[in-house]
Amino acid sequence: MKKMVRNRVLTSQRIIDTLEQILAEGGTEAVSINLIAERAGVSKALIYRYFGGVDGLLEYFVRMGRMFPHYTPAWLEQIQPAHPGDLANLWSSQSLQLFRHIRVSRSARELFKAGVKDNDPLADVISKAQDGELTHLVDQLAFIKGCDYHAISAIILGALSYLTIQAQNDRTVIGIDLRSEEGWQRIEKAVSIIYKAVGRSAIDSSNTNITTKLVDLSVSAW
Repeated sequence: MKKMVRNRVLTSQRIIDTLEQILAEGGTEAVSINLIAERAGVSKALIYRYFGGVDGLLEYFVRMGRMFPHYTPAWLEQIQPAHPGDLANLWSSQSLQLFRHIRVSRSARELFKAGVKDNDPLADVISKAQDGELTHLVDQLAFIKGCDYHAISAIILGALSYLTIQAQNDRTVIGIDLRSEEGWQRIEKAVSIIYKAVGRSAIDSSNTNITTKLVDLSVSAW
């Protein structure tokens, strides 16, 4: 039984690796069960049995952590802000780090682009999976109550998603060249400024409560 489970895990990994390669080469238009089966060296029936088809395969890819990080409770405890003023830096650094990863991953960029197509059932699957992952990520990193962090995150992360798609399409936005590192440095600086303003507003508000971790201030003995 353990060998069967191990074989399934390894085979699934090979299928997902093949999918990622095909996405990077030609986007979702190039994805087919026939091609994946041929390159991964597995049968089409096995892919259908494991994932249920292309839509299930793409949904699994989005949700498995290849696009969005999966934080463990231990890691969340480690990065939890020690002081209310640290929250803005946490939100900013995690958001920017996420989109830096997406910008250098062609497969991730292709899925972002595919998720906004009109009248495309596959786009609905991809978009729903991405939204679920982003919502979970935002909830994990909130560390705040009494603030509509969902709406704030929708504006900022939605803007970064749009800019990423425009960069993928080799387009400028408000005259900023998103194909250049200089252009993205300007965007990142602006995002940091916005998060700092949001953080200050949260600290000044009597309706918000920022959850900080306990810091041991005791002096250790020599």
